[in-house]
Amino acid sequence: MSCVQKIMEPVEMNIDSEKYYYFIKNNVYHIPNITSTIQDVAVHEGDWDNSSHDCIKVWNYTIDGKAEVLKEQPEFDDETLKISFIAVKGDLLKKYKRFKIIPEIVPKGPQQCVVYITIEYEKYDPTTPDPYNYLQLIAKFIKDAEAYLIHN
Repeated sequence: MSCVQKIMEPVEMNIDSEKYYYFIKNNVYHIPNITSTIQDVAVHEGDWDNSSHDCIKVWNYTIDGKAEVLKEQPEFDDETLKISFIAVKGDLLKKYKRFKIIPEIVPKGPQQCVVYITIEYEKYDPTTPDPYNYLQLIAKFIKDAEAYLIHN
């Protein structure tokens, strides 16, 4: 019997927490321009102007030298600056029954925050490795986004 597992990593950032949160919420289409690991983000259902729970996005990215695709449905909590990206289709779901990426942006001071990246997942097979490589990919993207936002 499998169960939901979690892994987490904090990423310190020198950027305002709300600036980062609203960038991810409203400008995700910029992401392929700021990081080499994500090649494309496109809207599958809904539209860019509607960052609602009804919007489904398709991400094309490279991990461990391999191209993968993820369809996800986001959930946003503007009060807690928490986002959930829920996998609904894609390469991840060949290995995991369930996969959810949750970056929570916590203010730390003026122009400083910590992004707590949590991945919740459930394996089909207990021998499947824990998704630390995905955690590293997300942490890299977060630092790339920080550099972009500091200069723009």
